[in-house]
Amino acid sequence: MDTENIPIEGPITQSTSVIEWTGLAPIPAAERHGKPWHVGGLWFAAQLVPSALFLGVIGGPGGLNLNYWAATAAIVLGNVLGVIGPAALGLTGPTTGLPCLAQSRVPFGRLTGVAGVLAALTSIAFIALGAIFGAQALEVAFGLNPTVAILLVFLLEGLVSVAGYRILHLFERVMAFVVAAGFILITVVVLADVGGVQTAAAKATTGGVGSFFLLAAISFGFAFGWAHNAPDYCRYLPQSTSKPRLFWATFTGIAVACTWVEVLGLTASSLLTGSSPMASINGLVGGGAIGVLVMVAMYLGVVANAAVAQYSAGLQILGAGIRLPRPLVTAIVAAVALALTLYLEGGNLSDKFTNVLLLATYWIGPFVGIWIVVWARKPDLALFMKTATTRNSALRPGWAALAAIIIGYLGALPFSSTAVGSDLAQSHNAAAVLVGSVSRQALDGADLAYPVGILLGALVFAVLTRGPFTKRGDQYV
Repeated sequence: MDTENIPIEGPITQSTSVIEWTGLAPIPAAERHGKPWHVGGLWFAAQLVPSALFLGVIGGPGGLNLNYWAATAAIVLGNVLGVIGPAALGLTGPTTGLPCLAQSRVPFGRLTGVAGVLAALTSIAFIALGAIFGAQALEVAFGLNPTVAILLVFLLEGLVSVAGYRILHLFERVMAFVVAAGFILITVVVLADVGGVQTAAAKATTGGVGSFFLLAAISFGFAFGWAHNAPDYCRYLPQSTSKPRLFWATFTGIAVACTWVEVLGLTASSLLTGSSPMASINGLVGGGAIGVLVMVAMYLGVVANAAVAQYSAGLQILGAGIRLPRPLVTAIVAAVALALTLYLEGGNLSDKFTNVLLLATYWIGPFVGIWIVVWARKPDLALFMKTATTRNSALRPGWAALAAIIIGYLGALPFSSTAVGSDLAQSHNAAAVLVGSVSRQALDGADLAYPVGILLGALVFAVLTRGPFTKRGDQYV
């Protein structure tokens, strides 16, 4: 089999260029650098976004109407369990020096493009929805035209993601402090309003067990949705990097940021009033100069989040078999995300975000299930690398992996709880049997799609493959 040897990935490296040209090729030992806490800082910054704050709002009055402490427990539970996915998958980055989609050639073979397209579409959807929050922040702070504000979001995140790994890490490290300062201001304002906090804790006690697990699933999905991107941001770390330290750096970075911001949103839920999410936050902090500073922090938080997702989206499209330089592919994907953002602008942003968060990430459950089986079988690293660095077209199709994704996703849908499923049920659409039927009829609206998807994906892939590699072809079949 011909191993991957794209010329642009050869002589131009991180040490000689500000722009990263490396695509899916493994990172050589001479280019390895960084420490686990750098990765933790990146993940911390990437979660400091207003969308996470408004996920917390969903648990309070006007949302799922959970008791304040029950909602807090659901957020903590969802994040603690959800972060295990990216924290575990990230460990393969230093081991292989490869991004996730290159590693996916082992189970998917020629069908790696399917995983690449799924992953890229998920990333683009989140970038587009998150960008609307960032644009609103600029509109509120400076009265900008919505289209101009959206363009400014994509201009900065595009520059960072196209520049690549080193600039991305540096940018996120700075944003971890800058954006955190904005959320600290919001936290101080919310905690200072003791009456408002007491009101939030006293209200919303009608939500039941189903609502608890739905909020936990939403929090889980927000953290877990990074799992298939995780190796992309640590593949430059030395192969000798401590796995426990890397695991806990990733775990802590995501879990602390997500839990903080989501609980903050829950606590502030009865205090937020305004014509838009960002106008609500601006009003909460009293507007004026403080409001402008907070809005700028929110804008930068959105950019920090989008730049990380955008960088992975470019690698994911390369994983689909596109043979173009990584920076160009990343820029093209940014343009697609920009177009989608302009299309999605307006309407009920909360409903859009939660629907996309759940329906667009359920496939990651069976994907992680496949990953568990692959690495649990302790594959020979040399054999793994040989397959992972071979072009998609030179491999046989990994039908077992594709079957695991399809069966895992479809099998998980009845256990889901989404607005889409509720709408189908209310309209007596036959598709309601597939989307959320078990959740509605037996689980009081609880969402268990993620664990079901992980289990189904792992089971189907394990049964259909039965071993680490075949002797003929060095890949799963």
